[in-house]
Amino acid sequence: MRRHDFFSPALFAVLFLTTFSGTALADLSTQQLVDDFNTMNNPNGYLFRASTIGNGSLASYGLRSGEIRLQNYADPVTGQTPDLSGYRTGRTANNGLGINFSFQTFCVAPELSILSDDPLNGWLNYEPDRTCTFNGNSLTLGVAWLYKEFAAGTLAGYYYDNTDPVNNRVNSAVMLQDAIWFLQGDTTYMVDPATNWTSNRFLELLDNMPGYNWTAAYNPAANYGGLMGDSKVFVMNVSVAANTAVIRQDVLYVTQYGDSVVPEPASLLLWTIGSLGAVGAVYHKRRKDNK
Repeated sequence: MRRHDFFSPALFAVLFLTTFSGTALADLSTQQLVDDFNTMNNPNGYLFRASTIGNGSLASYGLRSGEIRLQNYADPVTGQTPDLSGYRTGRTANNGLGINFSFQTFCVAPELSILSDDPLNGWLNYEPDRTCTFNGNSLTLGVAWLYKEFAAGTLAGYYYDNTDPVNNRVNSAVMLQDAIWFLQGDTTYMVDPATNWTSNRFLELLDNMPGYNWTAAYNPAANYGGLMGDSKVFVMNVSVAANTAVIRQDVLYVTQYGDSVVPEPASLLLWTIGSLGAVGAVYHKRRKDNK
């Protein structure tokens, strides 16, 4: 076989390997982010307290559901705080140091509860299915996108202040929590049992954005065609600090970490099949022509 006969198979092989390695590297960077977070404070993850907000209620931005504030409970001498690049300073996080650090989050496991001022351990979940929560439900793409937008302070229809008696943060928090539970399949815990794709403004927002299966499992190593950008949303398992076997809650956490533009799983499969098929076709054609 002539030397140039190898060109086409080699080219396709390079394209395939480049695609695969790009996905693998993105996946490794996400795993590194999780590992760094989970070991920064101590071997059991960051130390937190579930602090009160305003009126003394743990979830003061919501009735029996809504926003929760997790406050850093680490030794302030270290100055170690989680990455807050995905949050809006003064609106969804207090980007301080030590015990001054805090961020706003929502529950994804309504069967559990966090106690006010309870010393807690929080660590990010990156199990083989990437988003497995305590109750076995994977984090959905819809919840990931909504929380990413909330954390950035840009969620359409979310009122971040309480100046209006109706359109305020309390009501927004309840509605967003209901949307989260709806998308997670935990509909029995919603404040409004009539929640659906048109009655809830955040579900309606998703419904008006075609092209995505919002109830499908979310993968933080992908950006879904630019939808997530560099934002990566995780489930944070929160346990009692004195006994990490006692899970208090699963909450949401977002960060921004490098370039997460990687092929979708379906695209990767097509690339794989197409590349291998092209290599085989060219190879057999060259063999036939040289006989």
